[in-house]
Amino acid sequence: MLARSTLSRIVWLFLIGTPLAWAAPALKAPETANIGTAIAVTFTGNTNPRNFITIVAKGTPENQYDAYEYAVAAGKVELRMPGTPGDYEIRLLSADSPYPTLARLPLKAIAVTATFDAPAQVAAGAEFKIKWTGPNNDRDYIAIGNAERPYVVYEYTRNGNPSVLRAPDAGGDYELRYFLGNGDKVIATQKLTIGKVTASVSAPAQVNAGAAFDVKWQGPNNSKDFITIVEAGAPERRYRQYEYTDAGNPVQLRAPDVGGQYEVRYLTGQSYATLASTKITVGAVTASLQAPTEAVAGSTFAVTWKGPNNPSDYITIVPKGAQQGRTGNYEYPARGNPAKLLAPLQAGEYELWYATGQSHTTLAKTNIRITPAKQEPGKLLVTTSSAVAAGGGIEIILDASGSMLQKIGSQRRIDIAKQTLSKLTSSGIPAGTPFALRVFGREVDSCQTDLDIPVSPLDAAAVDAKIKALEAKNNARTPIGASLEKVSSDLASIKGERLVVLLTDGEETCGGDPAAAIAALTKAGTTVRVNIVGFAIEDPKLALTFSHWASLGNGSYFDAKDAAGLSNALTQSMRPSFEVVTPQGQVVATGVSGGDAISVMPGNYSVRIKGQTSRTQSVTIESKTTATVKL
Repeated sequence: MLARSTLSRIVWLFLIGTPLAWAAPALKAPETANIGTAIAVTFTGNTNPRNFITIVAKGTPENQYDAYEYAVAAGKVELRMPGTPGDYEIRLLSADSPYPTLARLPLKAIAVTATFDAPAQVAAGAEFKIKWTGPNNDRDYIAIGNAERPYVVYEYTRNGNPSVLRAPDAGGDYELRYFLGNGDKVIATQKLTIGKVTASVSAPAQVNAGAAFDVKWQGPNNSKDFITIVEAGAPERRYRQYEYTDAGNPVQLRAPDVGGQYEVRYLTGQSYATLASTKITVGAVTASLQAPTEAVAGSTFAVTWKGPNNPSDYITIVPKGAQQGRTGNYEYPARGNPAKLLAPLQAGEYELWYATGQSHTTLAKTNIRITPAKQEPGKLLVTTSSAVAAGGGIEIILDASGSMLQKIGSQRRIDIAKQTLSKLTSSGIPAGTPFALRVFGREVDSCQTDLDIPVSPLDAAAVDAKIKALEAKNNARTPIGASLEKVSSDLASIKGERLVVLLTDGEETCGGDPAAAIAALTKAGTTVRVNIVGFAIEDPKLALTFSHWASLGNGSYFDAKDAAGLSNALTQSMRPSFEVVTPQGQVVATGVSGGDAISVMPGNYSVRIKGQTSRTQSVTIESKTTATVKL
């Protein structure tokens, strides 16, 4: 309702014939500005915050617009000048279709120039400096391009002067180009010749499968150049195990554990172009096993072995006739000869296998019968109060590579993962828990890995926003090893136990060594647990590899086939893994706290969190009964 004084004034104005009118919208801005720069546009008389302001070329038909900003109540917006000189108009347009013009101002865009002070020729892959002059607008960038591509590599001008660029790997004729960030208009060029580089590699003509060997090399040794071994005739840019050239000369590689014809190659760090190669024969290896024909369920028995004893080779016991990729209780030959294996609790016909650590190829097998024990096993249920003890922290490593774009039902894997992680961080991890998030796979054809959330008290809303913004990329690679290598620095501020959860749907594709990275973490002096969640893993050998990696990291492997399985797996991954140990120090069973009760033969044991001697409880297991332990 209008106040009486206001109403009286309106009546008086009407009686004397004075018309009522609101102030018309008006704009104020510079008359001229350099192309690509940001300008401030102020406005008055605007009555709708959904009205918007745009810059269009002079003569543009009504109702059309370019990039715009809403005319909010603050009375001021910032617009970016077009990238082409000429006459323009600033227009305030109505939010209602057909967007009539409410106010306008003329504007002239002025041309700008840039210059370079840079070498005329550089070696392929080399870093070099470029001094420049130019407008240095936000998002302006210096690039190297050629006739086929506007830019091959680039650097934003805002990052400093001189700019530092790395020359492309391929020699030839190029240009330095100054690009305006608005419209990608080139305002300066300079010719640049990139000289070709050469390399050579020297390796033994033959090595045994799985053996380590030295490779001598000559080459540019540019950043991320590397030496790798691949199948003979493999396509360009393919690689397997590798070592960076800056690690030394010679570098050491490990041969595949399957015999055959291979090539050692020198690859460039940018485009993975092959600069040199040499042939190498990987000789097949054999193994043999000697073991008793029978063993009692739950007992320990000795297995004498002969074999290559390469890192991660193992001897396992599986049901007779099991398919490749299956595993049961196992022991590494590297821990001694004979190896001591634990018999399964279930009686029946079994096989012992000597399997290689890389490809899980069975080199030898022998039969063994497991006979029933005199007593039936009991049950053990283990619980814990929290994912990590006070002073600890959690890091999640998320795979966002191209394979995560595949669908399960109607949803992409990456979307299922994002939804599940958001739920986990909002309700499965206590607020304030030291938390970090690392993501890999968001750059096409790249092995990039990024710490998206540095370790800090968990803020579920902030983590949810970050997770929602994530997108997987087609043809992005899977640098599991490189990501795990970063954990130590990621969690350097955590003085207590560190829980690392890796969520991935694929194998290592960047030539890294996840097993070595996990081993280094466990030897660093701070308690660490590495749990691995495999999502939609169809290759049983890959799942087996993940299981071995997790065991090296005092953790467990969790397999998830769908959304419900992933939710359950991630929930379990927050729980510590435990092991049951005899008075003689032998581990006879493992499990996940808070999970189902496990079967254990009657006897006296210690139960401890994997990798920790401080969280230990004694327990007596009796036949057909369930004992409970809280750690």
